[in-house]
Amino acid sequence: MTLGNCHAETEELGFSLVEALIALAIIAATTAMLFTTIGQDARTRHAVAERRVAVLVAQSALDRAAADDGATEGRSQGLDWRIAREPYGTADPLDPAPLEQLTVTVADAGQRPLLTLATVRIKP
Repeated sequence: MTLGNCHAETEELGFSLVEALIALAIIAATTAMLFTTIGQDARTRHAVAERRVAVLVAQSALDRAAADDGATEGRSQGLDWRIAREPYGTADPLDPAPLEQLTVTVADAGQRPLLTLATVRIKP
């Protein structure tokens, strides 16, 4: 075995620096994509949970309006809600069932609207 053959055998057994850097770059890119996906998933879960609470708050506010307790705004579960009432349909005073539209808007603490829920009911 000559010195030249020994050198060729050792090159085939190991990784070169370029190959190791390429492998490291691939691992880094894959890890970055994984953490981005996990972060997006967490933000989406938070938004869905916040929206679910907003729906419950809006339904509760509509129930209060149906009971006609006179409240037009309030705060529940850390969210602000506001009820708007306006006539619905014809404004004929002889209409046996005058209707009104109730619109509930739910906003977060920064007053960013999260949800608007509307219904029509017979005026009391």
